[in-house]
Amino acid sequence: MSLTDWIIGMREKRLRKKFAVLGDGARFLGLQTEIKGRVEAGSGCCFGNNLVFRTHKGGVIVLGDNVEIGDYALLLSNSNLHIGNGVFIGPHCVLRDTNHLFQGTDVHWRLTPHVTEPITVCDNAYIGGRAYVMPGVTIGADAVVGPASVVTKDVPPGEMWAGSPARLIAHRTDPSKRAKFKRDLELAALFGLDTAAEDPAGGQE
Repeated sequence: MSLTDWIIGMREKRLRKKFAVLGDGARFLGLQTEIKGRVEAGSGCCFGNNLVFRTHKGGVIVLGDNVEIGDYALLLSNSNLHIGNGVFIGPHCVLRDTNHLFQGTDVHWRLTPHVTEPITVCDNAYIGGRAYVMPGVTIGADAVVGPASVVTKDVPPGEMWAGSPARLIAHRTDPSKRAKFKRDLELAALFGLDTAAEDPAGGQE
């Protein structure tokens, strides 16, 4: 084993120890990750580079199995930030269960009180890169959040939301879209495109 491999191995070992719980089969695509507080992760998770996990005041971050998180994502919790199984969180996303209470006062923002509400992302949801999920939001199972969206309200299961603030743009199983979906698959097969490829955690989805 080379010295470089040994150093990388030791860094990954120290990183793994920072998790309160870490399941089997975790993959780290980079070792520049900050973990402060209680962070739990299930099996088969894939972590990008330059991630930040921080909990304060008894907060906890819980990741289910087979979660993928892209580079530079930021997850902050003063309460409970729960990510279900099979969830994808794109690069540069922010999920924060605490925010300042700005309305109703003109005091400096540093002096404003904090509002904390848990965030839940249910199984198999997909959050595009640079999205921001606000306190108190629940993203339903199989839902999709478009890139650069600001999510201020609950996203029901199977719905596709995008924008700032995010709003409903479609439903994944809309019958009117099934014919187009089938046609797109046929075109992909015709041109030899691989539609079964997995999204890398560090990708730009």
